[in-house]
Amino acid sequence: MTSDDAGATAPAGCPVVDVDHHDPAFHERRREAWAELRRCPVAFNERYGGFWMVSGHEEVEAVSRDAETFSSAHLREPVDGVTYLGIAGIPRGRAIPTAGIAEVEGPVHLALRRVINTRLVPNAVGRMRPTMEAAARWFLDQHVESGEIDLVLEYASPVPAVMTMELVGLPVDDWASYSALFHATVAHRPGEPEFDAAVGNIPEMLGRLGEAVAERRAAPRDDLLSDLLALEVDGRRLGDDEVRSVLWNLVGGGLDTTTSLTSLSLLHLARHPDLRRHLAEDPRLMTSATEEYLRYFSVNETLTRTVTADVELGGQQLRRGDHLMISWLSANLDERVFEVPDEVVLDRAPNPHLAFGSGPHRCIGMHMARTMFQVLVREVLDRIPDYRVDEARTRPYSGNPELNGLVRMPTTFTPGPRLGPSARPF
Repeated sequence: MTSDDAGATAPAGCPVVDVDHHDPAFHERRREAWAELRRCPVAFNERYGGFWMVSGHEEVEAVSRDAETFSSAHLREPVDGVTYLGIAGIPRGRAIPTAGIAEVEGPVHLALRRVINTRLVPNAVGRMRPTMEAAARWFLDQHVESGEIDLVLEYASPVPAVMTMELVGLPVDDWASYSALFHATVAHRPGEPEFDAAVGNIPEMLGRLGEAVAERRAAPRDDLLSDLLALEVDGRRLGDDEVRSVLWNLVGGGLDTTTSLTSLSLLHLARHPDLRRHLAEDPRLMTSATEEYLRYFSVNETLTRTVTADVELGGQQLRRGDHLMISWLSANLDERVFEVPDEVVLDRAPNPHLAFGSGPHRCIGMHMARTMFQVLVREVLDRIPDYRVDEARTRPYSGNPELNGLVRMPTTFTPGPRLGPSARPF
C-alpha cells in the first residue's frame, strides 16, 4: 500500500468487499472473482483509500455515459476538496505520464475528439486499409519461409505500431522503439526488469515527442499532429506539453490494445480448432467474430472515475469525491445480458458489449481497431492456417489489473512463400 491507502470507510448499510485487485491471485481468477462481485454490482472496497467496484453491465454503462457525474479527469492538485485520480488505476500509477485526451473533460475534450475523429471515421480508416494489409503481409513475409514466428513481437505488435505512427505523423522508422516501450509498461509490472527499463526510457521518449511537436510547428503537414497544433480551444492553441500528452495517449492507445486483442484471439483460435476452421471457411463471420472477441477479452479491463456530485448507482448512495472502478470485462461477462458469457460464440447477435466504452469517452479509435484486427487475423488464417502455439513459451501479462494481453507467443507452422515485395512497403 501507498501513503494514501488509508482513508474512506464504507457508508452505513453498504455492501463491503475485501478485494485486492493488484494481487496476482486475483488476476489469475479474475473472471470468477468478477462473477462473484456481480451479485452486488456496486460494492464498496475499503482497500487503497476506499473505492466502489462497479461490475454489472447496466451500472458500468450508466457510469460511462455520464461523464459529468463520473469524471475521467486527472488533476495534479485537489479541487474544492476533491482529488481527481483520472482513469489510470487505484491507486494512481506514478511511473507513467498522464494519458492526455482520456483524462480531460469539457471544451478541451470535445475539441480534441472533433479534430481526431476526422482521421478515424470509417471512411478515413477504409483508406488506410491497403497500408494495413501491406504491413501485415510484409511482417509475415519476414518469417513465412522459416515456419516460425512470434505472433506478438514479430507480427501483432509491429503492424499497429506502424499504422499509429503513420496516422499521427511520427517517423515510421521509429515504430520499434515506441512499440517496445509501451508493450513493456503494460506487459510487465513495477519491479520487473523489463518494466523498470522501459520507464527509464520515458523521459527520452517524451523528449522525442517534444522534438516532433517543435518540428511540426515550424513546418505543418497533412497529418494528425499538424491538426492538433492548429486546433484552437476557447481562443487559444494547445501548448507543447498539452500536445505531447495527447500524442502519448494516442500512441499508447493505438499500440498495445489492438496487439493484445489480436494475439489473445489467435491463441484462443489455436486452442479451439473448430472455431478456427469455421472462421477460416466462412469470411462472413469475421465481423461478428470481431465483436465477440472484443467482448470476450475486453483487453482494457478496468478504468477509474471520480464522483463529482452525490448520486445513486445500482441502489447505492455515492458521495461527491468518491472514487470508483468500472470493469469492462465484468460488464461484458454479465449473465443478465449475455447467454453463455464465458463461451466464444462467433455469430453472437445481438452483442451489446462495452469493450470500447460508451458515452463521450467511447474509444475514438474503435473503427481502426476493428479493421486492423480483421486484417491481422485474416492474413494469419489465409497464409499459415495450421499455426501451432508453443504454450510452454507463451507468457501472459504479469497481473496488470487494467490491461490484458500476451508478452510473447512463439508459433510454428508449415512454411510458405513470400507474397509481397522484399522492400518495406510503408
